Amino acid sequence: MRLLEIAKHKRLMQDKFYILKPAVDTKETGHVFPAVESYDDYDFNSSNSVYNLDSDSFPDFTPDIRFKLAKGAKLCDIMGQGTISACGLLISQNIKDVFEKFNLIPHKYFDATIEDIAVIHKYFWVHFVWEDGIKYLDFENSKFQIKRASKDLGDVKIESLKDLHSKQGELGFIKMIQNYEYTFFNPKQDLFIHPLNKIIFISESLKTKMSDISGVELTFSEHLKVV
Repeated sequence: MRLLEIAKHKRLMQDKFYILKPAVDTKETGHVFPAVESYDDYDFNSSNSVYNLDSDSFPDFTPDIRFKLAKGAKLCDIMGQGTISACGLLISQNIKDVFEKFNLIPHKYFDATIEDIAVIHKYFWVHFVWEDGIKYLDFENSKFQIKRASKDLGDVKIESLKDLHSKQGELGFIKMIQNYEYTFFNPKQDLFIHPLNKIIFISESLKTKMSDISGVELTFSEHLKVV
């Protein structure tokens, strides 16, 4: 009986996932967002601009990723930024070292810098592209609702990505369909993203190894079920 209880406990521990995102407005990060700013003369129209990064593919160019530390912000292992819309994180060498020990969805690291009072600090942009991610979302056992601004207009049954696009098309742009409880077929990754809203989930094991990482917010994902 004792062995069965231990096995059950281990399985439950493995089933725990957490939402990972940069911490904001804390004593550790400083009370400002975003924590980094673009240079005044940065050319957003250039071929290697960060504006050309997207979540659907890895870039075929070397992106020009350089920032200045915002006034009132502090350097942390994960830095909040509002310039790059693609799915990824601005991270230090410390967290890159942690990530490299775990099984993550497809990703690439790109060199980045953050300038603080004329000192250039080396960072990385970790870029996530998970083309197969939509196959892991169990639409039929997830819950979707129609929202207009912050008002909940009730649940809607969604059976597939095609069904989602069809029903969203009928609603137009004022009302939006949101996935608020999500069931995933186990991707067997320590870090994966929600294919629709780009929430980043990490395993219990990865969370444990991030105990010394600064600038990170980790919350238990009570709306995620992995089967």
